[in-house]
Formats: sequence, C-alpha cells, structure tokens
Amino acid sequence: MTKGNRLKVLFVTTELAPFSKVGGLGDVAGSLPKALSQAGVDVRVVTPAWPGVLEKVAESGLKTTNIKTKVYSAYDWRIHSAQIVKADVKGVTTYFLKSDDYSGAMYPSQLNYWTASPFAIFCMQALELKDAIDWTPDIYHCHDWTSAFLPCALAWHRYYRQVGGKSIMTLHNVAYQGIFEPSPFLEASGLEPWSFSSSTMEFYGQVNLLKGGIVSASAVTTVSPTYANEIQTYESTRELSGILYQQRSKLRGILNGLDTKYWDAEKDKLIPKNFSTKDLKGKTACKRELLERAGFDTENDAPVIVGVSRLVEQKGFDLVLNGINEIKEMGAKLIILGSGQDWIENGLSQAAEANPDCIKFFKGYDEPLSHVLYSGGDIFLMPSVFEPCGLSQMISMRYGTVPVAREVGGLRDTVFDVDRPEGGNGFTFQTCDTEGMLWALRRAVERYQNKDAWRDIMLEGMREDFTWDKSALLYRDLYQDLMQ
Repeated sequence: MTKGNRLKVLFVTTELAPFSKVGGLGDVAGSLPKALSQAGVDVRVVTPAWPGVLEKVAESGLKTTNIKTKVYSAYDWRIHSAQIVKADVKGVTTYFLKSDDYSGAMYPSQLNYWTASPFAIFCMQALELKDAIDWTPDIYHCHDWTSAFLPCALAWHRYYRQVGGKSIMTLHNVAYQGIFEPSPFLEASGLEPWSFSSSTMEFYGQVNLLKGGIVSASAVTTVSPTYANEIQTYESTRELSGILYQQRSKLRGILNGLDTKYWDAEKDKLIPKNFSTKDLKGKTACKRELLERAGFDTENDAPVIVGVSRLVEQKGFDLVLNGINEIKEMGAKLIILGSGQDWIENGLSQAAEANPDCIKFFKGYDEPLSHVLYSGGDIFLMPSVFEPCGLSQMISMRYGTVPVAREVGGLRDTVFDVDRPEGGNGFTFQTCDTEGMLWALRRAVERYQNKDAWRDIMLEGMREDFTWDKSALLYRDLYQDLMQ
C-alpha cells in the first residue's frame, strides 16, 4: 500500500445477500463492505455465481459487465476457468465467478477432496483475480471454512506461498470447520506435504480447513466479543479450543451490524403499516395482520411470541418444544417461521395441530413473512445453545419486538436484562434449559401487562445503534495494523 492511498481489501465469500444466503455470513458480506467503503476502505467482493445467483442479480435491476479476461486456477492436475461478471452492489464493486465448478449445491451434504474442490478452486481464483481486473488487494478478507483455503494457500501452496499477501479469517460459526480425509486432497490442491501436521491443518488425522485458516491467517476475528472468548474454551469448541487459545494474540471480537436501511420499521415496504419511536400506532396494525395470517383472533391482546430461525439444535428449539404446555398456560400466542431438522419441524407441526388456537408454525423461509413476524410480534424468542453473534435479536428490537434471549455469544453483547439496576432492552437467562427460558418468558409476559413499562422497553430497543459504523472502523483499524 502506497502511503496516502486507500487500503485495498478483497472480501472472499461464498455467500452474498440477497443473492446467495444460508445464514449470517451472507448478511455480513452483503452489508459490511458498504460500511467499509464509507469508512474510506477500497473494498471489493468476489463470490461464486451459484445456480440462480445471476438470475437474482438481473431481477434486482443491477447492470452487469462480463470481463473479457477469465480467471484460472489449477486443481487435481486440471485447469479450471471462470467467467468474471462485474456488478455494482450497493456502491461496492462485486465480481461473480461463473463456472461449472459452481453449478451444484452451495454446501455439499458430505465433504471429501472432490466436494471440497469448488471452495479450493474459488480461493485460488480469488488470488488470481488481481491479474484479470488490474487491481491488487493489500488484504484478503476471508470468511469461515469455505474460504479458509486462501490463507492456507498463501502459507503452504507450492505456488501461492511465493506470491505473498495478508489475510484475515472471520469466524461466523466455528461449529462448521470443513473436515475431511486428506487423500488425495493435498496432492490435488497443490499444498506442500508439510501443510499437513499437528501445527498446521491436520486435525485428528483429517484435514481441517478452518484450523488451517486460523493458523495461517495474518489475523482472526469473530462476530462478537463474547464469542471470541467463548471459542477459546473446551466447553464451546472442544478440540479446536486449544488452537484458538494458542492463536489468541491475533484474535479479535468485532460485533456484527445490520443493514439498518433495509431493516427499518419507518420505511419497510414489506410490513402492513410503518411506525417509529415517535409514533408506534403502526405496530398495532402489524400485530393484527400477523394474527390474521396465523388464524388467530385479531382482537385478542394476548402477548405474541415469535421466532424466525433455522430449526437446528444450535437455536435451542428443544427447550421450546419441552416448554409448550407452560407457554400455553401463560396465555401467550406462539408463532414460529423456519425450516431445518426434521425432528424440530415435526415437533412444531404437532404442537400447532394440537393447539390451533395459540400455536402457529410456518414451515420454510419466507422473507416478506419474516418482516410481518418481526414487526407484528411482541416478544422475540432466542433460546440459543450458542450464538456467535445473531442478527435476529437486533432486527426484532428495530421493530419494537422485545427479545427473550440466552446470555451467550453475541446475544450477551446486545440484549441486556431490563431488571438490571441500569435497566435494559430485553429479558435474558443464563442456563441452557427449559426452566431458565420459561423464567425469562414469564417475566416478559407479566411485564407486557404494564403497557407503559412495556412501551419503555420497546423504545429502548428501537433506539439501539445496530449500524455497521462502529464495527467498520474497528475493521479498518485492524487492516491498518496489518499493514504496519
């Protein structure tokens, strides 16, 4: 980086909202680059054009340009090429790589050297991109195991380790690590034999791409300060915790932000009626619409508990299923939107069928409907077993829906119990069990009866600053530190 020039950072991500999104990674990749650009960083994004992605880009009305020069990489003794499709996404130059290598499912059900190949190929093509676009990044910002091969390549690849470059690994969810058998991956990928050792990417006899990325990256970040501490403990990350503790000197926790222009109760076009901290009347119309869609009495003023989530063990839905009867006894309505593991989907479906007057389960994911739940609910339930950051609790507060959350990860950094001496914006519990969750829910339902007190809690959450502004500056500072 030449003195006086802007830092050049390439985001290397396999997800990019709203075009390709499975979880929080897609949201971050879709909103943080814009904030970084506004903070003075010359940031660009590269991502695979998975099936349907370019169609979504076209539907959004964005103008695209096909760059004449293709980008190439070598894997398994074959040359893999990709067409570069350039677009301006929210003011950020974005490169979509179109190739047969990215024609299948984004994430395979089983990992081996071949199903992992799209991710290795993508990372090497990201390293080659500079020659095709005549723009060389100072730093490669990688995300989770799916782009962890890039820092591994800079450290241990027989060619790319001679190229050099700085890299950052952001850990959105350490539960997913990219683990598979080493043969014939090491030879096919071009990594040196010594890249497979206990101090590099070897993990109990297997390749662990995330471990390799953590060890080889210039810096490592997580998506909340609390999660940065938690992942260094055996209770949180088991065998990987020792590696993270060893690498703690380069580990920072930086809280995720929201795209607050998209999640804005005052301007959101997907909700029945807009509202703000100055005028909450529209919230009532949103609740009425939600009750109608759920098939409930629209004039009933019982508190409505909502959840919008992937239905996986991490999200604590076993606690919810175990507490269904107690939630009914509170006199509350429960409305859940999501999809995931069969046993959770089946459990929620059965609970809804048995209690059609107070429980509704919308199976699947429906973006417009999620806005109705966020805006129409009274209480947002997040009983997570672990939660690296979590965006749903931030979104719910933006819409005046008070969170009930477990004190873990990013939830602990964003949801503060109203019964603290200094007050708060939600209701929290510590123990990962149904009793703890119900204790927090009961307090919320009881407080809901006091309309003035409830309004104060709603407003406290709606006034929270969940923009990327502060966090973007922390990332910019980190980039600058790496270039010293």
